[in-house]
Amino acid sequence: MKSILVCTTVVAGMALAAPSLAQTTRADDTGWRMPYERGFWGHAGLSLGRSELDIACPTGAACDDTEQAFRAFAGGRFNNAVGAEIAYIKFGDFTRGGGETDAEGLDLTLMAGIPFANNWSVFGKLGGIYSQVDVTGTAPGLATGGEKGWGPRYGVGLQMGLSENWALRADYDRYRIKVPGGGRENVDTFLIGAQYTFR
Repeated sequence: MKSILVCTTVVAGMALAAPSLAQTTRADDTGWRMPYERGFWGHAGLSLGRSELDIACPTGAACDDTEQAFRAFAGGRFNNAVGAEIAYIKFGDFTRGGGETDAEGLDLTLMAGIPFANNWSVFGKLGGIYSQVDVTGTAPGLATGGEKGWGPRYGVGLQMGLSENWALRADYDRYRIKVPGGGRENVDTFLIGAQYTFR
């Protein structure tokens, strides 16, 4: 809960600071401007990377808590300060306790960012995820079955513009997902991807 409050404070601070900073962003000598400098711009993209599932392994069982993950996203920004995204994220199929833990979700995010150096920006993210987790296995004490529902999510990101339309971005996010047996657990992701801006 403390981490969520800290992230909320950071995102709010970035949202308040970004409008004044955005006014300093100008075209360079070639006339190219950083994406989102003015008006509303939509975007879409795909990110790939690693996920880590923070669930205790049953005693004496073998568990692999890291997997490959991907996130397909679309959204838009009203200016350099504030935007939103909707995404599908697949955390992976984790081999745990003699079976698999399959986790995925629908990710809704508000974003607040600060541009710098013409084509870079750093941003914070805060929102929610509707996740679905299915657990199979034979280890004693392993809670199996399916669980779905809403949970909080937060994160930070860094974006580098390559042109007026294309950008690279790196994202670190933490999700709180519902799991069989009650309660919520953390899933952390670190993803790198490409983003296309519709101008």
